[in-house]
Amino acid sequence: MELMKSQSLKKIVQERREVVILIVVSDERNLNLTKIILERGLPEYKILATNNTLSAINTLVSREVSLLILDADYNGLDMLSRIRLDKKFRETPVMMMSGSTERDLVARVFSLGVQDYITKPFAPKNLIDRVNKILNVTEDDSSAAETQSKTAFNILLIDDDIFDLRQERDRLQNRLPCEITSAQSAMDGMRILENHGADLILVSLDMPFVNGLRFLELVNENAKLKHIPVIIMTDSRDFKILSEIERSKAAGYISKPNITEDGLAFIETKLRRRR
Repeated sequence: MELMKSQSLKKIVQERREVVILIVVSDERNLNLTKIILERGLPEYKILATNNTLSAINTLVSREVSLLILDADYNGLDMLSRIRLDKKFRETPVMMMSGSTERDLVARVFSLGVQDYITKPFAPKNLIDRVNKILNVTEDDSSAAETQSKTAFNILLIDDDIFDLRQERDRLQNRLPCEITSAQSAMDGMRILENHGADLILVSLDMPFVNGLRFLELVNENAKLKHIPVIIMTDSRDFKILSEIERSKAAGYISKPNITEDGLAFIETKLRRRR
């Protein structure tokens, strides 16, 4: 019986696609520590580690890497910029780690397309949980691509605050079957809309140059876009401000950055009406 169980388990492992995590950190101590944490916490995955950029690129070319972990403090941004130039690696999931929480750095990291940003020092469990989350989302996207194409909603999320943007994005993805495109300015948001469209727009009220209500006006002035519902996000509780939003052509407003359950339900209602 034990032999049969062993053979069955072996067969399942062989049939399942190997999940490879590649860690690229030039600091030897940090590299080894990260590798040990992941090997112990995620024994079902293949963990590769290198402190050499050329070796890392060779691995990316020769193997299917499910997740790339880089360190912004040790040439991680340079490598990320390089691989994103190659269309083969533009969709490779990336986690960036760093000891810095400076807004400019975080904004640059997310502009290059990463799935997560973790600050050092990190607790082993936190790293394991966040890696697992990325891999599970990636596997779900791969195995259910056809289903998602039929059920997922396209949401354009616009907020100039990168930290608020990340929190809002997480809340939406954890609750709704949606594909989210992010922008940090009204100009970028309008460019995305004109090129790709959206089922719904969530825009922050308080943005420099062009705020949420002005962006709403720009959308309504465009004959091709004015049918898209726009929800204003705000952390204000000022009666005059909320009244102004209610008098506008917005589909409504919700609190930010921690979108409430009522807010999520409201968004879902607006999306369902689009189908």
